[in-house]
Formats: sequence, structure tokens, C-alpha cells
Amino acid sequence: MTDKCQTTDSVIRNHALSLSGIGMPVAVEMLFRNSVLRVHWMKRVGAAFADMAVIFIPVWAIAMAFGLNGFNLDVFAGIVSGACWFLYSTACEYEYGYTLGKKLASLRVSSEHGDLTLYEAAVRNVSKLFWFIMLPLDVLIGLLSYGDPRQRFTDRFFQTTVVSTLPASSLIHFKVRQPGTL
Repeated sequence: MTDKCQTTDSVIRNHALSLSGIGMPVAVEMLFRNSVLRVHWMKRVGAAFADMAVIFIPVWAIAMAFGLNGFNLDVFAGIVSGACWFLYSTACEYEYGYTLGKKLASLRVSSEHGDLTLYEAAVRNVSKLFWFIMLPLDVLIGLLSYGDPRQRFTDRFFQTTVVSTLPASSLIHFKVRQPGTL
């Protein structure tokens, strides 16, 4: 990447550092002030829904083909889809750096230590095993704690981050005016 092309991620990080004299503010505070961060999280949510469709539709179809319904369908689909989502996300992120949803949203997973290891890919996706409880808590704790505002709690704890593959200029559309001009 050239010096002239600042990444989306560095825009978010620099904005976070400028908001607080002692470090980064809580991510949820930044969501109200930083449109790039809002776009980042909307892309992550959209990517998650795309990945859920990849996993959940076949699992529900198989469960219904076996005649499961009501509570049995919910329990089976909840457990099996969580296990499948965990395995799918771990394998894709380790091998490619992204899932189908992340690829569609121009996102990828990055490790602060270099290449993403299988261990890092697995532990950052543990919350998907029980996606109906752990994943929302993982996101909420990440948004309510101090640190990189792009990170869920498990990302922060295991030093991984979901980053944009696009330069910041592709997301920010505004005119910069010089002082004293209209």
C-alpha cells in the first residue's frame, strides 16, 4: 500500500486515538461519531448474515427432511448450525483469511502476529458454537470495552482483527474545504 492511500483501518484507529487523550474510547462511543466505523460494523453484520445463510439453510433443510419439528428442530438446528458455523469460519479464515460473507463485504481477518494461525482462527470463532447467546455477548463486550473499536471481545483477547480490504478513500465521500473558502 502506498503512503498516499490510507487504509480504512488506519482511519478508524487514528480517529479513536484523537478522541481520547489517554487512549482509545469505548467502541460504542465511536459508532456515533465515526461513519467509517459504522460502515465497518454494518459490513461485519451483513457478512455474518451471509455466512449464516450458507450454514443455516442447509442445516434446517436437513433437519426438516428428517421430520424434526418444533422444539426438536430448534435444538438440533441450533446445536448443529453452531458447530457447522464454527468449523466453516475456522477453516475459511485459516485457509483464506475470510469467509464467503467477509469476502462479499471486502473484509478479512488479520492477526497482530502475522499470518493467522489455526489456533487463532479457532478461538476467535468459539462464540459461534453457541451463536444465539455467546456471539451477541462477544460483540457487546467488545463494543463496551476499551481497545480497537473493530474488535469483538474474542478478537481483542486473542489479538485478531477484522479489517477492510478496501482503501479508506473508497468509503469516505466528502469534500474537504480549505479554511476561509466556501
